[in-house]
Amino acid sequence: MKRFIFFIVSFILFISWGFPLYGEEKEVTLEEVVVTATRDVQEIRKVPANVTVITKEKIAESNAQAVTDVLKDEVGVVVRDFFGTGKSASVDIRGFGETGPLNTLVLVDGRRINEIDLSGVDWTQIPLDQVERIEIVRGAGSVLYGDNAVGGVINIITKKPEKPFSAKAEVVGGSYGYNKESGAVSGKWGSLSAILNLSHNATDGYRDNGFLRAKDVGGKVIYDLNENVSFNFSGGLHQDDTGLPGALLKNIYELDRRSARNPYDKAETEDGFGAFGVKAKLGDLGRIETNLSYRHREGADFFSSYSFESKRNVNTWGFTPKYILEAPLWTFSNKLTFGLDFYNSNLDIFSESVYSGPNQSEVSKRSTGLYVLDEFSILNNLILSLGYRQEWVTFDISQDVPRSKDTARDREPAWNFGLDYLFSKRSSAFLSVKRSFRFPVSDELMQFILSPTTFEVIKVQVNPAMKPQTGYHYEAGIRHAFTDYIEANLTLFWIDLHDEIFYNPFTFSNENYPRTRRQGMEVGAKVKPFPWLLVWGNYGYIRPILRGDSFSGNDIPGVPRHKGSIGAEVDFGRGFQFSTRANIVESRYFISDWANQVERLDGYYTLDAKLSYSWKGLKAFMGVNNLTNRKYAEYGVLDYLERPNYYPSPERNFIAGISYTF
Repeated sequence: MKRFIFFIVSFILFISWGFPLYGEEKEVTLEEVVVTATRDVQEIRKVPANVTVITKEKIAESNAQAVTDVLKDEVGVVVRDFFGTGKSASVDIRGFGETGPLNTLVLVDGRRINEIDLSGVDWTQIPLDQVERIEIVRGAGSVLYGDNAVGGVINIITKKPEKPFSAKAEVVGGSYGYNKESGAVSGKWGSLSAILNLSHNATDGYRDNGFLRAKDVGGKVIYDLNENVSFNFSGGLHQDDTGLPGALLKNIYELDRRSARNPYDKAETEDGFGAFGVKAKLGDLGRIETNLSYRHREGADFFSSYSFESKRNVNTWGFTPKYILEAPLWTFSNKLTFGLDFYNSNLDIFSESVYSGPNQSEVSKRSTGLYVLDEFSILNNLILSLGYRQEWVTFDISQDVPRSKDTARDREPAWNFGLDYLFSKRSSAFLSVKRSFRFPVSDELMQFILSPTTFEVIKVQVNPAMKPQTGYHYEAGIRHAFTDYIEANLTLFWIDLHDEIFYNPFTFSNENYPRTRRQGMEVGAKVKPFPWLLVWGNYGYIRPILRGDSFSGNDIPGVPRHKGSIGAEVDFGRGFQFSTRANIVESRYFISDWANQVERLDGYYTLDAKLSYSWKGLKAFMGVNNLTNRKYAEYGVLDYLERPNYYPSPERNFIAGISYTF
């Protein structure tokens, strides 16, 4: 593993500074912009953070079947796919381990999709067919987005109509009974445009009882009333059934890794949303944008192995208006953004087991955040960013039988200071200091009081010891385009958190850990030495340390210190293209191994390759994942007996497909 890491770092330095370039250097022009970093369109070089944009072209060059597959190659991002289908997966930015999904905010077209409980983000509700681009902003985004945006923000932006009329049909098949059928139709008629997507995908899964059956339909309508006012409506429905094979103890993992520990456990999900937005230009007075959204989600888990089942229904309303004014102060450019985020979620929970009987509870969460961000050009090439947010949250927790109710209220501020120095047309250096926060989710906040004789829940209440998590983030970086054909970036960061929220396996409860620290760096480069070849690579290092209490100096479980990716894309001409990529992850401690005393979960590498052909509207491809047939596990956890439990990842597998666009 150390040799692989050394190779990645050497490779990045080589392609950044020593690779010959074809032709003569051209004038550098900026093409990439983002909307996530400032909640408005902004050039990447003007953002005081490490930002990545994954385009639809890059997605098409991979073998990705789900959004999580695309994210695995990104620096500072660790994906743990429990069953290899993308359904039960966690995404962790900058080393939070088990709580990575709670410290990473995920948006779809700017709409929050993080749940208010521990269920996390359902990545299968976002079919890749509908994705235009994915923006990743590493580091705290608490000023603009509030809760959950501690390690970073991922914004998935869906496609818009581009032509007067277009239609596409695609069929994909692969190993483990994988099949996918999808279609899309879109058009633009004067001031009106619309797009509709439909898809069905199914797989038996790598493991026994690892199946997934999913159906999706989504669409978007945009109406431009005039050059100043635009309306948009989007909506989607998602339904899936999936198996839950469970984790394997070490002896079974080594002998029969494809078996299911829980052959009859399963889950069902139905999810739907609607969003309405308005954009209005007010001339010299600025712009107003507002979005109103509603989401309804129903989930059911059936754990036959534990004689337990649960159902969770959640309804969420969101209202997010903002005002943007771009007007000079004296002779200096200035951009002011002011906004409100209001979300109201209601969660109904029903559970039943042979041990505790039926139980029904309700949780409501109301959050209101006010924020302001100002981007002031001190000089033509020096931008000062100042931001502040205040967020208020109220949790109401109740139980029907026996009747009980409790309320928790809290509020937290966030602020940021950033400087961005633009030293060429595609190059800049930045530094930033930020304060972040995270409120506990409902499962972390709820405390169940059990009867000592019947083990039935006799009361549900707010955990009085639970506090919000807060932190301070220090970051500096540089991104430089040496020429049109070669660019590199380096980011250094330091994160000090207080009262970080973790699950304590010894007390079977969620608690605040007094202090934690993360120090690290992220480096990346890409070069195009010839018109037909693109080579890229990245490497991330993080030192995630617990500070204080009995585990002081130990690593945070589940976080690899080293991770890297390398890849190449080759255009053979005549419509043929080839791409390959390798993903390398170092060993790490099992989740819940706070003492760092149990053997580490092995590191691994995977190598994927894809060959594609396109001619007019026809596209065909074939690919292979895990080409070297490595046997590994992305996720591992200790049980209450401190035994390692493994979630095996798929071995070598194949995928092929064909599509036609009219």
